[in-house]
Amino acid sequence: MSSITLKGIRKVYPIADDIKKKKKGKKAPMPPQEGFVPNLQITEEGVVAVQDFNLEIKDKEFVVLVGPSGCGKSTTLRMIAGLEEITDGELYIGDKLSNAIAPRDRNIAMVFQNYSLYPHMTVSENMDFSLRLAKVGKETIAEKVMEAAKTLEITQILDRLPKALSGGQRQRVAIGRAIVRNPQVILMDEPLSNLDAKLRGQMRSEIIRLRQKIDTTFVYVTHDQVEAMTLGDRIVVMKDGFIQQVGTPQEVFNHPVNTFVAGFIGTPQINFFHNIPLTKEGDEYFITIQNRKIRLDDKHQKALKEKNQPGSSVTVGVRPVHISMAEEGFSGVIEVSEMMGSEVHLHINLNGDDIVAVIPTADLDLDLVAVGKKLTFSFNPRLIHIFDQESGENLI
Repeated sequence: MSSITLKGIRKVYPIADDIKKKKKGKKAPMPPQEGFVPNLQITEEGVVAVQDFNLEIKDKEFVVLVGPSGCGKSTTLRMIAGLEEITDGELYIGDKLSNAIAPRDRNIAMVFQNYSLYPHMTVSENMDFSLRLAKVGKETIAEKVMEAAKTLEITQILDRLPKALSGGQRQRVAIGRAIVRNPQVILMDEPLSNLDAKLRGQMRSEIIRLRQKIDTTFVYVTHDQVEAMTLGDRIVVMKDGFIQQVGTPQEVFNHPVNTFVAGFIGTPQINFFHNIPLTKEGDEYFITIQNRKIRLDDKHQKALKEKNQPGSSVTVGVRPVHISMAEEGFSGVIEVSEMMGSEVHLHINLNGDDIVAVIPTADLDLDLVAVGKKLTFSFNPRLIHIFDQESGENLI
């Protein structure tokens, strides 16, 4: 079994008060203050990087931890690997409590952002290094290296040194070094971030194909939501050390639990209309945007009635792909027009708000979407998201 269970995991980095005291002319640091600083919480214990992390990863599942820099995703991955001590909580690999198990005894392989290849070793030697340390037989080593090289299509570079490889080839070697051991779990910490856009796309496809060929559990960390959406069976969205939402890519995209998830997942970013009146007239709910009254669809009506939601100010989210040109609706001036080939991304000034719309270019008169033109657009009320103005939580 290569399932992973994290129960109440917490990571705190203690603050060493004597570090600055040792430096001449430096004052001792102020005692930590309760409250939040960007991305991290400071308490009397120290800096809280991960807080109350609970997650069950199934055997052979591909789970992606995604979030902005400093949200705790890499720290969580390193705790699974045993490279960081767990302050509180329990980590199970299979059915075995693994908090105190040494990294080398966890049967886990890790692929790092910077490849971490030995520069004086050939590709083949880099890949078989862990097997040689384990004193595996030479014939078995040769078979395993060749099998991994064929899977990753790097058989032709086995005799080269890392300095003679491209970035994409180095990443393949790093992945090959991980899979040659047949580990229970493969951990990947932003493995594509050093590659250019074209190579990232190619390597995403390689990782998807690799996952189909080998039966193991993957935990993948990235700040790139495109990678998260394309690779993961489930994605875990994190912010400030806390899990915000866990779900399939489609669930998180279609039903974000709050404004943070809605804004983080999806490209281009979702449009937000803030301080929108939500009113109830008789048995029906309406929102009013830019003096246009919109009746909510039946799904929204049912959900709000079940909550007995009172009239209030809300935040309305509309994804750019759900905005379309129309004869009647909202009118604004196009300030930026980004041609993307099959679609054009329009930034529309709607009475001071920057609204982004994604319009397909097939059969589109491009003169209509030139900068400076006035554009009338609308959106389907069925596809909007309604969030509580204060908490940011999705009301539907």
